[in-house]
Amino acid sequence: MKLIDVLLGEHAVFNALLDEVEEMASFAGEVAQIESAMTVLTTEIKSHAALEEKLLYPALEPYVETDELFAEMRADHEQIRSGLERIENAWDLDEALDAVRQALDITRKHFKNEEEKLYALAEEVLDDETLTRLGEAWAKAHSVKRG
Repeated sequence: MKLIDVLLGEHAVFNALLDEVEEMASFAGEVAQIESAMTVLTTEIKSHAALEEKLLYPALEPYVETDELFAEMRADHEQIRSGLERIENAWDLDEALDAVRQALDITRKHFKNEEEKLYALAEEVLDDETLTRLGEAWAKAHSVKRG
């Protein structure tokens, strides 16, 4: 399994979860409902970002002239983390709903940006063997056993 395929698969799952959270947030009556819905998504998105930074960025560094792309992606990751924390720290429903809308918007834009820039670059410059080795490292980090 290639790392880019795994990351794209995660994006598909996250996008479905983002849609569910957005729908749920539209009729949630309490901040706790929103926080509960975001718990798993927050954990998984943070893990996704950390593994991209640990596995993919170093593999791509020799192929980029500046750190601009990575800086942009890291800034997005931080903005997403901040948005998710804002949801966790919301005191009232209006604040929580606003935080959800902003976090979902930032996350969706970031995923599109990754797919168009970062993942496209990876598929262009990294060979299948490297992408497979990185995919195996992802699987190991997630304790996925192939059998």
